[in-house]
Amino acid sequence: MEYMVHLFNAGGAVMYPLIFFMLGSWTIMFERVRAYRKIQDEISTLKVCIQNVNRDWSQLVFKIHQEDAELLVFIDSIVESTYNLEGLENRLHDVVAYMDGRLKRGLHWLNMMVTMAPLLGLLGTVVGMIRSFAAVGSDIGAPTVITGGVSEALIATGTGLTVAIIALAFYSWCSAKVNDHIAALEQNLGSIIDIYNRSQMK
Repeated sequence: MEYMVHLFNAGGAVMYPLIFFMLGSWTIMFERVRAYRKIQDEISTLKVCIQNVNRDWSQLVFKIHQEDAELLVFIDSIVESTYNLEGLENRLHDVVAYMDGRLKRGLHWLNMMVTMAPLLGLLGTVVGMIRSFAAVGSDIGAPTVITGGVSEALIATGTGLTVAIIALAFYSWCSAKVNDHIAALEQNLGSIIDIYNRSQMK
């Protein structure tokens, strides 16, 4: 623990925002994991509703109305007010946009951390090297100051890269989840359109 504190102090002022980025990326990750599990359950519930109505539109509307999941409440207001196929298709596009917003919530912060963390590490490198070169003209304690400046530069760079790599891994995983859930949602919404279209042809 003392060694970690020593590294933190040796890294310079840029260590404070880098540690903040590290904690922020983990916080976003845990929140997104919970959110994606909830959204997956909602999409699964919608799929079950669609499968259990035997392609009957009135039954589908009734089944969706019985559910209190956030996604199905949103869809419920659409299917109950549907009056033609074109209107249904347009409104279901709103469902995709709504879910896209839920899925991507907070990801812009992760993207920002991926970009800024290496830059902060580079800033720490520059500051540390400036200290080292400034010490070259000093008569007393120059070797010690030079070593300290180089150490600060390397620690800041390493920390910045570590934070960026972790945030990038989180961001890539979240992006994959977004694509998977949107694809599953669009498949279910397509089934809703098919059921409505069949009901109009009877």
